[in-house]
Amino acid sequence: MKRFILTLQFLTRITVVKDLPYDQDFKKGIIYFPLVGLVLGLILAIAYKGLIYLFPPVITSSLIIALYVALTGGLHLDGLGDTFDGFYSSRTRERMLEIMKDSRLGTNGVIVIIFSLLLKIFGLTTLPQEKAALALILMPVLGRLAQVYGAFQSKYAREEGLGNIYIDKVTGLEVLSATVIASIIALLDWSSLAFIPVLWIFSILFKAHSKKVIDGMTGDTLGALCELTEVLYVLFLLGLVSLNIY
Repeated sequence: MKRFILTLQFLTRITVVKDLPYDQDFKKGIIYFPLVGLVLGLILAIAYKGLIYLFPPVITSSLIIALYVALTGGLHLDGLGDTFDGFYSSRTRERMLEIMKDSRLGTNGVIVIIFSLLLKIFGLTTLPQEKAALALILMPVLGRLAQVYGAFQSKYAREEGLGNIYIDKVTGLEVLSATVIASIIALLDWSSLAFIPVLWIFSILFKAHSKKVIDGMTGDTLGALCELTEVLYVLFLLGLVSLNIY
C-alpha cells in the first residue's frame, strides 16, 4: 500500500500521506501505474456525471479535461510539448536533449498540446454520455499502461533524470502484472480490451522512433507516450462508434 501511495503522489498532485519514508524499491511501483490511472479516471467520471446535468457536453468535457490537467499538474502534457519541441527541431541529438530539458515551450510543443486537448475534449463530446464516462475511467489507465510498455527494454537517453527511475529497469513480470491489472479494469468496457494490443504496438513504434531520434527514451518521452496513447484511445472509440460497433 505504501508503494502505491508513493507512486500515486509521484504521478499526480493528489496527496494521501505526507512525509512517507523512502522506498529503495520505489521503481517496482510501476505495476501500480494502471491503478493510479483508475483513481484519476474515477474522479473524472464522477465529476463528469455531476457536471453534465449543469452544462452542455462541450463545456462539461472542457472542464473535465481541465480537471485532469490540474490533478496531474500537466506532468505528461509538459513531456509531450518538450518531446515535440526536441524531436522536430531538426537539430543534433545533443541539442534535441537540451531543448527537451528547457523549461520554455516552443511552437511545436504548443501546437501538439493544443491539438491533444482539443481532440480529447471534442472526442468526449462526440461519444454518447455513458460511453464518455467509461472512457474517462479507462483513458488514464491505458495511458499509464503505455508508459509501462515504454519503459520496458528501453535505453535511457540521458545520463541522469527522473525517467531513469523506470526506463530499462522494468521486468517482464512487472509488465505482465501491469497488463493484467489494466485488463481487469478494462472489463468495465469489453471493447476497450481490444485497445490493449493496439497500445502495445503503438508503444513499440514510439520507442523505435525515439531510439532513432535521441537514441533512447526519457521522462519526457514517457509523458508524451501517455498523452498520445490517450488521444489514440479516444479516436479508437470514435472509430468504433462510426462503425456502429460501440
